[in-house]
Amino acid sequence: MRTHRSAVKGRHGWNAPLVACHSLCVRGGTNTLVLTLTLLLLGGGCAHLRTGADESLSGSRGKPSNGWLSRGARLADRGPGYEVLRTDREGGQHWGASRLVAMVQRLGRALAPRSGGVAIRVGDLSAQRGGQIPRHRSHRNGRDVDLLFFARDEATDVALPAPDFVRYDRELRSLLRRIPLRFDVARNWDLVEALVRDHQAGVARIFVAEWLRVALLDHARERGKDPWVIERAARLMLQPGDSLPHDDHFHVRLACTVNERALGCIDAAPIWPWMIKDWEKGDALPNDDDAVLDLMEPLAGGELHGPPDPSRAGARVCAQPKVELAEPDFEALVCR
Repeated sequence: MRTHRSAVKGRHGWNAPLVACHSLCVRGGTNTLVLTLTLLLLGGGCAHLRTGADESLSGSRGKPSNGWLSRGARLADRGPGYEVLRTDREGGQHWGASRLVAMVQRLGRALAPRSGGVAIRVGDLSAQRGGQIPRHRSHRNGRDVDLLFFARDEATDVALPAPDFVRYDRELRSLLRRIPLRFDVARNWDLVEALVRDHQAGVARIFVAEWLRVALLDHARERGKDPWVIERAARLMLQPGDSLPHDDHFHVRLACTVNERALGCIDAAPIWPWMIKDWEKGDALPNDDDAVLDLMEPLAGGELHGPPDPSRAGARVCAQPKVELAEPDFEALVCR
């Protein structure tokens, strides 16, 4: 471990030596954030995150494909306008960042009056503390949720709840089903529109097969939907290039918040222009630095912090510096 001492005086008016902490890497949106999290020292111990800041400390860490979830919220098995596909006993994963859970609940309430009594079927979110879960390469840090498509009985045109992950071909007909179904374009557009209009969640991506995306946008244009909603939906919807085409469900992903990025959350999707007010990109903006500084307090030597790791119980994670440098070696201080 390479360490150094220096002096820092910032907006809080303190002036204290810095010590590099031997802890888990925090990779944020800017070099400033990385250095701040790994270096800030108050009163002679390693800086760490304020233990009482429950709301600030909860949320997503790392990437959707390689991350974890801190103090997530659990989505109830059913609520107004929605129900989960699999219960916990059946292997369902229903934990997520609190704003993801709140988004699903808002979505159910928004669509209930227009769904004819047909609830949204919700697939997996994440595990309670994130990490790898069955059936998914992502869904590891509480920002992903699968929403099954609304369907109609092809013979009777009756609206039906999604029985499972039903695949649809380019004619919008179900594949390999005993009872043929059709992709319910109208209700599925209502779902997409509700996501676009949700300004609280920070929806960054709606993964869906390209031919279904085209059908949804064509429907919206034909029905004279708001142009700005159509434009944003066109940007948000995307067929992924590194997995199955998502012809059997919507995969919704949220962006990292400013505080989550300060704590190591990594966006795997664009921060769209309309998000700027509430979801600023961390690069070159003061907000993320302020978020880090607001969360810092002294950490006594030997205290363990970072993602849960039982194998490191009792490990000493802060060490006093052994080498003094005239000039800080910033590259050496970035976790690798």
